[in-house]
Amino acid sequence: MGSVVVGVIGTLLGVVIGGALQQMQAARNHKWQREDSLSKAKQSAYSEYLRSISASYAQAMSGQRNRSEDARLHAATAEIEVLAGREVSGPARDLVNAIIEAHSMIAARTGVDEAVVAEVDRRRYEVIELFKADLGLQARP
Repeated sequence: MGSVVVGVIGTLLGVVIGGALQQMQAARNHKWQREDSLSKAKQSAYSEYLRSISASYAQAMSGQRNRSEDARLHAATAEIEVLAGREVSGPARDLVNAIIEAHSMIAARTGVDEAVVAEVDRRRYEVIELFKADLGLQARP
């Protein structure tokens, strides 16, 4: 009778331990899936942000300033503010204002100082590095 009790208790203990381990693994898998989903959403927002900057520049260079890309840039920035921390979203938001101002001057053909364009471009590269760091990508030297 004692060996039956030990057998039953051992079986029940095995079921409890196995169930707990499966629950832990499921929680871990769920966490990984959420992190992967967040990373993909950030990558998409960052890509749209950078694409909008390039398209806005192309519009400015052609003298066309219908602001469609500015609206997309603001929308991408808002998405970044929701998905990323302040250390990423703050510089991205600040850069938007500088870009719109510089592109407006370029489109108006009022003679933009090259130093202004170079500064905006330098800040754009800094934001790109912030995006890479936030996504866990190694920056290339």
